[in-house]
Amino acid sequence: MEEQTTSPKRVLVTGSTGAIGQPLSRYLLKRGHHVRGFARRPSPGLDDAVQGDLTDRGAVRRAVDGVDTVVHLGAYPNPADFIDVLLGPNVVGLYHICEAAVEFGVKRLILASTVQVTTGHTFRDRPVKVEDGPAPVNHYALTKVWSEATGDMYARVHNLSVISVRIGWFPRNTEECRRLAASPFGKDIFLSHDDSDRFLALCVESENPAPGTSVILSAASKPVGVGRLDLELAREVIGYVPQDIWPEGLPFPYE
Repeated sequence: MEEQTTSPKRVLVTGSTGAIGQPLSRYLLKRGHHVRGFARRPSPGLDDAVQGDLTDRGAVRRAVDGVDTVVHLGAYPNPADFIDVLLGPNVVGLYHICEAAVEFGVKRLILASTVQVTTGHTFRDRPVKVEDGPAPVNHYALTKVWSEATGDMYARVHNLSVISVRIGWFPRNTEECRRLAASPFGKDIFLSHDDSDRFLALCVESENPAPGTSVILSAASKPVGVGRLDLELAREVIGYVPQDIWPEGLPFPYE
């Protein structure tokens, strides 16, 4: 049993069948939390799960009802056509999640953003800080800029505690590992599977940020060279210290 640092939470994980959501659900269960899954197909290993689509307001409401914490990972996770692919899950779905969180009195809302909101910054001699602002280069990243701004608004207007997580390069399979290894900056924005679980569990369990407050935190493992994501704020707010460096913390071969 993992050491539990806070009282058990009732946590909804959207995207609970995904590459991040499925192992996170198992990790949170091991830490003593009650976990409910939400996905378009059955959620393995979860006794409590709602099957549905993020664009279905009724399904989202059923999933959120009765939880105190939402980890919103569900989305279309790659660059794609905005109208036909991204608009439904990434914009409409986010709206349904946030509205349901307000309706049912959720205390902590954790929203998955992405390192891709910063890709347009051209400097390479230091990490990108939140105060540098977003610089998306595709419509997927643009939906995550919207997500960060939406989280901030819901925190201020509805007294939620909101964390937007700029997730680093999280390879979902061996082929993505090869692409990461071949990239000139991939190893400096790598997020291992184990560090991802640790980071998001801290988001669930931390007392910070306070209600009515939002924060944008970057999630990455230790960089090989100059880190492209500033991890200092995550250390200050939730106590995150990365444990892995490429290629540690992967559940499959990386080459």
